[in-house]
Order: sequence, then structure tokens, then C-alpha cells
Amino acid sequence: MLGSLGLARQSLDKIPRFQHSMEIVGGKLCVFGGKSTSTGVSLSDFLLDYRCVDVTKSINQASPQWKRQSSASRFAMPPLAQQSSVYDRDNHIIVPYGGQTPDTFSKANHLAVFCTKFEAWGASNIVDNDPRRYLHTAVLQVASGDMIIFGGASDATTNHQDNGRWLNVNRMVLDQPKHGIHAASRGIGNERKIAVGTIITDNGDDTPAAINKIVQHSSVLLNDTQMVVLGGNVYDSVANKAVNLLFDSVHIYDVDRMK
Repeated sequence: MLGSLGLARQSLDKIPRFQHSMEIVGGKLCVFGGKSTSTGVSLSDFLLDYRCVDVTKSINQASPQWKRQSSASRFAMPPLAQQSSVYDRDNHIIVPYGGQTPDTFSKANHLAVFCTKFEAWGASNIVDNDPRRYLHTAVLQVASGDMIIFGGASDATTNHQDNGRWLNVNRMVLDQPKHGIHAASRGIGNERKIAVGTIITDNGDDTPAAINKIVQHSSVLLNDTQMVVLGGNVYDSVANKAVNLLFDSVHIYDVDRMK
């Protein structure tokens, strides 16, 4: 039976939390980042912590035992909201991607990662050369170790000068050896030494018009190859407004057909 964990009744220090991401780590449901207001973009609006609740035990729905976790390193949770995240179990890291940033926040493009083995935040050698985005999705392909990124928008809240929505699917390399081996298995032999952080844009099939420049959708990866996209909204350039998609169709993208 699908029940409630009582999140609406648990105040977490009487502070609301919006636009966060979460992952299951070692039997714990861990929530990362987010904001205390839905519209604020000052540093004080961002929640610089992560909290976990043990889901292997019986949960008190009226008051689940959330615990504020502390990083074992000197690095703290970066200020992020409306970001995505993926959990690479083989390399023991959670990789948040994109997200809004506070006003005047640094434009540093090195991704912060969370090491689940040592429970510590740290800087990584992963450099993202694309403008930041938010309201997107990201899924992890286990076979390649790549993060598959789709949709979202960029604007002033992501330190991007132009407003715009993203079109094509991107693949970010997180694990160089796994990426090279998987690429070779697909008949692509020139990617064994491709650098971590490299962004590969799908220049093959066009994104279907129905989900062209989509935001606020959800995505999951089935059988490590089929990315299923549901919901969201797209921009109608004729009517000059965002249009919510009807929840009556599923779009499936084969991540191994990227060209």
C-alpha cells in the first residue's frame, strides 16, 4: 500500500522546503538542498543542509525521525534549488546537477559531489562548460556511468544572461573507463579517452515537437536504456505562453541511440 511519510506534518525546524532533490542511500531517504521560499533567490532562502530518514525501520508518520546530517569534510552543501541529482553507487557519489543559484553567487563551474562512503561534500574534477539549467531531469546510465540530462531552462537565476529552454538530450561523462567500454560496445571506438565532464549532445533524432523545450517534467531510466518522460510544460511560441502537457502520453528515448 502506498502511504504517506507525514512530510506535510513534519516541519523540519519549522522551515518549509521547496525545489530540493533526494536519493535513497544505504536504506536512508536523503533530501538535498532546496529553498525555504518558492520564489526567493537570496542566499538566505537556500537551505544548505541535507537530511535523512531511515526507511528500513517503521516510520512514525506523524513525526518521522529526520536527522540533519553534517559533512565530514570542510566543504558544505552548495546552495542549490530546482536541481537534479543522480546516485552513482559504483563510485559512491551523488552528483547534483544544475539548479538555481543565489543572487551574486559565484559562477564556478566545478560540480560539487557528495561522497556516500565518507558522508562528505567535496569539490570534484568535473567541469560543466554548459550554462547552468534548472527544472530539468537527469538519470544515470549504470552501464556507461553517464548522466543523461534532458530539458530545463536557463536564466538570470542560473547566472545565464539569456532566457531560454534546452532542446536536445545531453550526456555527461562521469566515469571515463566505463564510458569508453560502453561506447566501444556500441561500435563507437574513439571515446576511450574522453575526459570526465565532457558533454555529448544528441545530434541525431530531433526531440519530438510535443516535448520540445520541456520543463518541470519527470524522467526515469528503464532497463538502463529507455528514458521515460512524463508530464511537464512546453513553450508555445505562437501563443507566447507555457502550456502544460496532458498526462495522457509517454515519451520514450533510447539513450544508446545518441549520435
